[in-house]
Amino acid sequence: MRIFHLLALTVGLAIALLWLGADPLPSAEAAGSVYYACDCQLGADGNCVAGSDANSGTDPAAPWQTYARARTAFASLSAGDEIRFCRGGAFDLGTGGARWVNASCTAGQPCVVADYTPAWASGDEGRPILTRPTADHAFDLANGGSALAEGGYVFRNLDLRCTGCTSGGWAFFFYNDVNDVTIDSVRMDGFDIGVHLAGSNACATGDAACNGQNDRITIRDVTITHSTSQGILGGANTLLVEDSAFEDNGDGSILDHNIYLSHGDGITVRRNDLYRSSLDAGGSCGGTSLVGHGVMDHLLIEGNYVHEDLGKANQGCWGISITPGYSTGERFGDVVIRGNRVENVGNMAIGTSSCTTCTIENNVIVQQQGFGGVGIAVPDIAPGAGDGAIADVTIRNNSLAITTGTGIRVSAGTGHTIVSNAIRATAATGGWNCFELPLTAGSYLAIDYNLCGFGAGEWANGFGTLPTWQGQGWDAHSRALDPGFASDTLLTPASAASATVDAGHPTLSAPRDLLGNVRSAPPDAGAYEWVSLDKWILLPTVLR
Repeated sequence: MRIFHLLALTVGLAIALLWLGADPLPSAEAAGSVYYACDCQLGADGNCVAGSDANSGTDPAAPWQTYARARTAFASLSAGDEIRFCRGGAFDLGTGGARWVNASCTAGQPCVVADYTPAWASGDEGRPILTRPTADHAFDLANGGSALAEGGYVFRNLDLRCTGCTSGGWAFFFYNDVNDVTIDSVRMDGFDIGVHLAGSNACATGDAACNGQNDRITIRDVTITHSTSQGILGGANTLLVEDSAFEDNGDGSILDHNIYLSHGDGITVRRNDLYRSSLDAGGSCGGTSLVGHGVMDHLLIEGNYVHEDLGKANQGCWGISITPGYSTGERFGDVVIRGNRVENVGNMAIGTSSCTTCTIENNVIVQQQGFGGVGIAVPDIAPGAGDGAIADVTIRNNSLAITTGTGIRVSAGTGHTIVSNAIRATAATGGWNCFELPLTAGSYLAIDYNLCGFGAGEWANGFGTLPTWQGQGWDAHSRALDPGFASDTLLTPASAASATVDAGHPTLSAPRDLLGNVRSAPPDAGAYEWVSLDKWILLPTVLR
């Protein structure tokens, strides 16, 4: 499945190691009893040998047979116990009966649902296939009634499919305070929603551990495809979504998305490949690929590749948007959108609103679609009644190549910094401005050391040339000059003589570039700090 590994091995890995520090590898789960299941329904390997539900299930040579037998046993597992489905096997999940809940499992001794290699295997077996033929869930992690804090689960190396989920049916459903769950190396195809991180009923009386929220959820190395509405929907506290691939999730509506975040504190979305979001009947993207509404704090969106095919994106097919979308009050605090590549989406690549103390830096934006667009927009949607204020937004060291439209627009709020950005208009039309910055002078802290090359249009909307704009007191060190990108899609400096080199703000630039390189003094403008030419040549296609 590793369709985005080149990205992970360059942008994402560099950022993860140098910005955040490498995460330790997950420790092995605590050893407990292991139960085995093997069935040979449609799609199984030709060598498959089915087990029997009459077996004890504790011997891999004499496994249970059905998903139903494994599911009913899950509730009585002890902490650290495991259920393993055979590689090369295929299981028919039937109708209903999806709940997987256990009060004994813990974060320190999680209960594991994963795969095993059976004795009959020849070595070419894939992950166990679990198929739901009707609009029901595959793994329902919600206890009934009042919320009870539970969790401590690991789901790994499974292939989940739904052939009847045209309206309903989720691969994973979180509800009623589910915590400490890892979903690792799982394929989810054809469900209505891949992973639904939902809310909660009121906490049960006497459950001191219950807070009515999902906490500490990791979704890693998964593939979510062909969902009829959302790839991931919802939120959690300390939610990590990383190294995963999303494609063709949604039915063409602007309300459907590859990833839809709705709440949480401490969410990280990094090194994912997001492609073909919410396709309409003609195969064109119709909905934002990565969207966030609601109330969120400490949100990091980093190192993702968000892209659509040329000619296959409608104008509402935005890239990354963290913005109000509900009738109730919304706000976003401490949001960082960093090191992403957003390519050929709709008429807005990266945007946010109702965001306070937010940073948009080291992103690469390429727009070659046949309509105008905005590279970075604050706000992308105007806040409504009750929504949080827009304040203290920093937009720095981004590289943009856009056919026509606006490079960067910041048109609401106060305390903003716009520095060290490198922009190229790739079509010589009058419908272009590098910046749209209409607020009063006191709304901006700094606007300077930017580069913008264009054949026709305006430096700043309503101000024409750079000298006219400089008369307002801004961009004293900026230049109306082509940045010197290697091409209109590879936005690295073409050479040491490129205009971006040593052109960034001396004190307000991002401390590292998109690849994690420490910026020298003086720093470069744009997402990349200049390094030797041979390193640029070795960049993978996804960065070009």
